[in-house]
Amino acid sequence: MGLRLNGLRRFSRTTLIMIMVLYGFLACVKPPGMKPSVPTPLAGAVRFTLLAPGATQVVLVGSFNGWATDATPMTIVEGALWSVTVPLNPGEYPFMFVIDGGQWITPPHAEDFVTDGFGQTNGVVIVR
Repeated sequence: MGLRLNGLRRFSRTTLIMIMVLYGFLACVKPPGMKPSVPTPLAGAVRFTLLAPGATQVVLVGSFNGWATDATPMTIVEGALWSVTVPLNPGEYPFMFVIDGGQWITPPHAEDFVTDGFGQTNGVVIVR
C-alpha cells in the first residue's frame, strides 16, 4: 500500500509541475495583435490603422468627412498603433492622416493612391 501512495504522490507532483509549466508558457504567449494594414472592410464599415510612434493625437481625414481635422479621431489600440472604424457606403474615398494637429501623412497602406493638387498624395479606400 505504501508503494502505491508513493507512486500516486510522484504522479501528482509530476502532473502538478507539468500543469505549472504549461500554464506559465500559455501566460507568456501573446495572441497576435492588430498590425497596420490596408484599410480593412468590416460589416458596413472600414477599419483604418496607422503606426505613429510618439504621436499624441491622430485624426483620419478624407472626402467622407469633409477633410475635417476634428471629425474622426483615432485611438491607440496597442503601443504606437492607432485605429478607427468608420461607417462608409460603397464608393472610393481619398484619405490621409493628421498627426498632432498639423502633420499631414500619406497613408503607408492603401488600395490606391492619387495626387491631390496640393502637392500631397492621398490614399484611396475602395468600399464595395
